[in-house]
Amino acid sequence: MDFTRIVLLLVAMTSQSCVLHNADPQFQASLEPPVTSIAQFQQPASLPELDQLFYLNDKQQQDFLNYFHSSAQATNPAEQRLYNYLQNKLMYFSYEGANYPAQVALEQFRGNCMTLALLTSALAKLVNIEVGYKVIYQEPLIDYKDNIFISSNHIRTYLYKAADESKQGSLILQRAALVIDYFPENTDLVGKNISPTRFYAMLYNNLAADALLLGDSDSAFFLSQKALQQDPTYTPAVNMIALMYHRKNAFTEAMQWFDYGMKLQDNQITLLTNYRDLAAKMDNQQLLEKINQQIMSHDDDNPYAWLALAIDAERNKQFSHARLYYKKLLEKAPYLHNANLALVRLYVQEQNFSAAQKLVEQAINYAYEPERLQLYNTKLAALKQHRKTIQQPH
Repeated sequence: MDFTRIVLLLVAMTSQSCVLHNADPQFQASLEPPVTSIAQFQQPASLPELDQLFYLNDKQQQDFLNYFHSSAQATNPAEQRLYNYLQNKLMYFSYEGANYPAQVALEQFRGNCMTLALLTSALAKLVNIEVGYKVIYQEPLIDYKDNIFISSNHIRTYLYKAADESKQGSLILQRAALVIDYFPENTDLVGKNISPTRFYAMLYNNLAADALLLGDSDSAFFLSQKALQQDPTYTPAVNMIALMYHRKNAFTEAMQWFDYGMKLQDNQITLLTNYRDLAAKMDNQQLLEKINQQIMSHDDDNPYAWLALAIDAERNKQFSHARLYYKKLLEKAPYLHNANLALVRLYVQEQNFSAAQKLVEQAINYAYEPERLQLYNTKLAALKQHRKTIQQPH
C-alpha cells in the first residue's frame, strides 16, 4: 500500500489579488463555446452536482469540528488545525489515480491529488478557511489505451492564514499559507494560481476522463459540458468535447470545438495534436500545415506536454519531430533524465555523436544520484571513445 505524505510548508505567498494570472477579461468575454447538436449523445441518468462532490455527512462534519475546536488545538491558528487534522486522519491514506467525492475519500482513505484538494476544500468550507490552488507540473506516467494518452493534472492546495484585520487597507504583497500536497518533489514545476471555478472545471474533466477510460464516451461528453459550465475557457474540456464529436464521426462539430479551443490561451498542445489527427483523417492538407506550424511555434506552460508528443512521434518513426519535441521539453526541464536519454538515443541513431556528447555533458550537471551519475559518465566515456575511433585515419 502507498501512504500519503502531506507536506507542511510555511511559505510567503503573493496575495491572490496580485498573482491570479487569468487571461485578459475582455479577450475571454468575447469568446463563447460553439452551440452544436447533442443529438449524437445519450444523456446519462444523472451527473454529480458540485454540492455532491463536496458533501460530507453529519458524522464526518462533527468529527472534524470536534477536533478543530478541541482544547488541544486551541492555541493553533485555524489553517494549522485543519492541517493537523488531515495529517492525523490521512496517515494511512492510499494514493491512487482515482477521483472520489469528499465523503468517499474520508470514508475509504484513498484517492488522487484532486481528491485530496477536494476533501481539503470541503473541510475548509466548514470553518471558513480561505483555500487557493496551483497547478503543479510533474513528469507524467505514460500509458496508452485505445490510442488515448493518459495523464492528469496535479494540484497543490494552499490554506491561507486569516488576514490581519488591523492591517486592512494597507498594501499586502506577501501572505502566509500552509501547503497540502502529495509527495512533493524538487523537480516539480509550479504553475499558475487557478481560480475556484477553474478547479471545479478540472474536477468535472477528471471525471470525464474516468468515464472515457471506461468506454462511456456519452458520459465523458456531458461531464466535460459541466466542466465548461464552471469555466467556459478550460481548454482540456473543450478538447474532450471535440474528441467525442470526432469519435462520433461528426467532423464539422469537432472542427468547431477545436477551432474554439485554438482561440484560448492555455493548455493547447494536446488539443492541437488531436486537431492534427482529425485534419489528417480528413486529408485537409492546408489545415494540417496550419496546425503543424502552430505546434512547432507554441510555448506551453507545461513542459511535459511535449513528452507525449515526442513519445508518439518516436512510435510513428517521425524522428525529426521527436527530436524537436524533446528539445522543447528540455529547454524548460533540463533535469528530466528520461528525455535526456531519449534525445541522446536519437542523436546516436542519426550518428550525430558530437550533439549526443554535448547533451550528456549538460545532463551530468543534473545527475545528483550516484547511479544516474555513473550511467551518464559511462555513456560519456563510450561516446568519446567512439568519436575518437571514427576520427582516426584509416
